[in-house]
Amino acid sequence: MNKPVVIGVHNPSIEYKDRLTVKALILNDEDKVLIINDGLLPGGGAEENEEYLDALHRETMEELGVNIGDTKELGSVVQFRDFINRKYIINAYTAHYLNNSGIASPQNEREAAFVYNWYTISDAIKLLDSSISHMYEDAVELDGANQGKLFNLKTTRAFLDMLVESSNLVR
Repeated sequence: MNKPVVIGVHNPSIEYKDRLTVKALILNDEDKVLIINDGLLPGGGAEENEEYLDALHRETMEELGVNIGDTKELGSVVQFRDFINRKYIINAYTAHYLNNSGIASPQNEREAAFVYNWYTISDAIKLLDSSISHMYEDAVELDGANQGKLFNLKTTRAFLDMLVESSNLVR
């Protein structure tokens, strides 16, 4: 993988706890990308001693009931979340959508509310740019929850850029 994209600023006075996570940029046969709730990618934390690809398959199944295949490393993002003293190390993979088993097992209410849609790469980029812009325009107070939301939108946007740079997909 290339050098990670960094979101946020490392504050030397904070003792960050590492959180290893995985995300999937899932593409269908029409080269459309799966986006959750207007800006998120499926994925989540890798459990202790869990291989990243195993975590990726588990998370996409838990959150959406989606089976994926043909996974390939895409890149990584590091988020410095000062409000919760966490350093998220997020490894992204491209994956091919196989099917929806219909058997999701969400771990909490937030995941239970996940809805996904398919977007062309250019439409997904516009969606993310708009969502990020709205957070700034609305002068959202950057507390822990909003920092996480903003950083996750920026992370999705960074992974979309990596996808465009690594392939022949047109923006």
